[in-house]
Amino acid sequence: MNTRTVTIQLPSDLMLAVHDMATEQEGTVGKIVEDVLVAHVAAHKGNQRTPQITDERLIFALQKLLFRDMADATDWADLDERLRRHGYFLKIAWGGLSLHTETSGQKLCNTADLGFSYVTFLRRFGPGKPKNPREE
Repeated sequence: MNTRTVTIQLPSDLMLAVHDMATEQEGTVGKIVEDVLVAHVAAHKGNQRTPQITDERLIFALQKLLFRDMADATDWADLDERLRRHGYFLKIAWGGLSLHTETSGQKLCNTADLGFSYVTFLRRFGPGKPKNPREE
């Protein structure tokens, strides 16, 4: 395979989370980024060639990145703002909440996968739902 060097800029907290994940899995940041990109491109093309471990790695990275903000949020607006700082937003999806990227709107996972069910947020914040920036 012909490879090229690419330089990307990431928020410090995301870079630290990916670096920690690479260290724990005795891999490299480059390999993790490559796996995520392969999965993303495959999903866009409808191709089934996705690494089986990408979903677990993505969930783990998102947990490390977002857990503190999701745990410390005081209401729906605060949660929206905290997630927006990282480039994400929430949508209600089939009785739960799903996490999406702000840039493409792509669904990444359900909040329950990160340890926070919709019911958890309803108990903490009361009725309501997060604002979808694409519908504003």
